[in-house]
Amino acid sequence: DPGTSTEEVKVGTFVTIQGQTLRFFGVVTDIALGATDSTLKATPPDVSDPYIAQVVSGTTAYGTISVEPMLTIGDRDDPTLILDGPQAAKTVPAHFAPVAPASDRDIELVFGTEDQTHFWIGNPLDMETKLCLDIAELVKRSNGVFGKSGTGKTFLTRLLLAGILQSGEATSLVFDMESEYGWKGYSEDNREVKG
Repeated sequence: DPGTSTEEVKVGTFVTIQGQTLRFFGVVTDIALGATDSTLKATPPDVSDPYIAQVVSGTTAYGTISVEPMLTIGDRDDPTLILDGPQAAKTVPAHFAPVAPASDRDIELVFGTEDQTHFWIGNPLDMETKLCLDIAELVKRSNGVFGKSGTGKTFLTRLLLAGILQSGEATSLVFDMESEYGWKGYSEDNREVKG
């Protein structure tokens, strides 16, 4: 959509995609700029004229957003209908399927709401909705927390371990080479936090 700026979308944002018969739940995985003419990079037009800028933007120069559909969460006729809960997406929506940011209701359909079995771990990017995990389902498989330095891996892991211990669903064995999960740890601003 030429009227939508790539600056309005962030990698990691949850989205829904309305297919012809299914509704998909996915995540934005990449944002890039593109051009129909490869010489545009070497010899860009004079966009100081607003008319030229408007003509070029969205036609010759454009943005692309990559979305990975992860789940199917309903059907076209009744978007709130989920027959057996969210299912792994085993297909993709057709070309030009409308994409929109996931609503609070979509997040609740996929992750559940905070209750005796769902543990609140935080909020999705730019949303106030509580993102919850079903601890009993989480501990059925091996888990790992990965990310770049400074992205909150330690604190997410501490939250998950606290939720697992509180629920009594499992015990955990943690190999802690840097003493991040012991009696105490330190936040990014070097404040002491209880282990």
